[in-house]
Amino acid sequence: MQIISVINLKGGVGKTTIALNLAATLADHGHQVLLIDADPQQSATQWAQQGPAAGGAGALPMAVEPLRADDGAPQFQAAVARLAQAAQATLVVIDCPPELSDPALVAALLADLVLVPVTPSPLDLWAAKQAVATAQEARTLRDGRMPLISLVPSKLLPQTLLARDLPAALEALGEPVAPAITQRVALVEAI
Repeated sequence: MQIISVINLKGGVGKTTIALNLAATLADHGHQVLLIDADPQQSATQWAQQGPAAGGAGALPMAVEPLRADDGAPQFQAAVARLAQAAQATLVVIDCPPELSDPALVAALLADLVLVPVTPSPLDLWAAKQAVATAQEARTLRDGRMPLISLVPSKLLPQTLLARDLPAALEALGEPVAPAITQRVALVEAI
């Protein structure tokens, strides 16, 4: 089983949107995917409940399970394993809470890949530095190679100076930078 954790200190940077769309895309490509909703807002869980049975437009192609992330590291790890086994998942995406605490560190420790969404704001860049440090701490506590870390420029307005400057600012954090996700109404309408 492989695990992708989506973490950042700040809310509103696109963690849930990225986690949901990534999980759905991987499921559409034949992977058995479980999305763990560890965010107290439970937005991913609410999105999943909008399927045909609830009068929504369509069901998500993967399982979505809410999971409290504040019960302690061993309990969180055991619950992820139990839920993944029940869903027969070979790939787990964890939508983390908007904070860097034990749950985020545990999610990074469990992960093969940590995605850190960052919007074009100096405040968000500062929060991303802390998220990268948390993921790097997890890497140090493990084998020194995992988790891989990728910064994801998120909610960019392409013609703005902040959007043009963000990738270079992210590269200075010393981890790979993924292709940017622009601010699009379609991402919100997908819900």
